[in-house]
Amino acid sequence: MNNLASYIRNHVERGSCLCGKCVDAPTVSMQPTGHTSDVIYFKVCAFGEPNAEELRRLIVAHPGIFSQVDLFDGQEHNYQELGGWIGNQELALMLMGLGELLELWTLITPRSLGLPNDLVRLMTGAGLITIQSK
Repeated sequence: MNNLASYIRNHVERGSCLCGKCVDAPTVSMQPTGHTSDVIYFKVCAFGEPNAEELRRLIVAHPGIFSQVDLFDGQEHNYQELGGWIGNQELALMLMGLGELLELWTLITPRSLGLPNDLVRLMTGAGLITIQSK
């Protein structure tokens, strides 16, 4: 596992899946406590005192698995694009939530735009969970 992936896994608590479609979903939803980031599919919270500058350094140093992405270019980047860059969409969503909590970027989701749940699910499936650096 690369340094960025290890850092994310060591500093993010991920809640149970909230998509409603997973066959292996727990019967009781386990969600992180405290300040969380809602990445639609699940919620995340930071633990172990992650540092914004350390995370930024690891992001800049990450070579990209299947593509190249500059998360700090001011453009919007969705979880599918970041999944190709980091190698895993779940990890991409965890990174997006952690970066929001550390105030590296703004997380934009259909839910944050105040849309109804059926439209949230449809838009989320189309990749419309994005970040934009501050």
